[in-house]
Amino acid sequence: MEVNKLDWDSVFFNINVGEIINPDTNYIVLKEKFDLIYLKSERNCEAKIEGYVNSFTETKVLFSKLIDQKREINQNVFSISETNFNIDDLYNLAFESGKMSRFNLDKKFGRTKFEELYTKWIDNSINKIFADDVLVYQENKQTLGFVTYKIEKDFATIGLVAVDSFSQGKGIGGKLIDAVENKLISNGVFKLIIPTQLENTNACNFYKKLNYKVHETTAIKHYWNNDTI
Repeated sequence: MEVNKLDWDSVFFNINVGEIINPDTNYIVLKEKFDLIYLKSERNCEAKIEGYVNSFTETKVLFSKLIDQKREINQNVFSISETNFNIDDLYNLAFESGKMSRFNLDKKFGRTKFEELYTKWIDNSINKIFADDVLVYQENKQTLGFVTYKIEKDFATIGLVAVDSFSQGKGIGGKLIDAVENKLISNGVFKLIIPTQLENTNACNFYKKLNYKVHETTAIKHYWNNDTI
């Protein structure tokens, strides 16, 4: 069974992390020792890895839409480079965006590592390593929401998107997505992909209301080595 070592994850979490994609058997014996295995499959296979425990399962879903027209941009939406902001506000919003992520819900990672991961995600998005831009929604100089995106040739992908928990339901998320769509059209890009979790019903319903359709689903399982847990 081929296992791909994930160098970035291994260094960040300080454990040996591997990945198996679409296994051709439901009973897996590994030749190399890993602390953690991500098993990803197009179908939700009930695999067993000898010596490992399945601690968490989620279904990642990709929504996509072909963008056909520009929309009016709300005057409270700015590129991060065009406004002042409190970095702690962005960090806290990032934690909100990741509350349904596997790195938060699989408690074997721990809250500290989860927050470190999303803090790094924000830092690398601002530095344009993970994203081409960060758009923020601000009222009275307070950042109430943000979105990151990255262009990949003829399409773009949302990295993180979040709205302050006390400001949700006011249309801020939709205004941020509209702003991203306008940016993409200006750059000659007409397809946007947004990842979330199938279990995150609020997010899924939100994207459906914006006319995004399910493009792809992937079951992701975490298997921890018995000697690690």
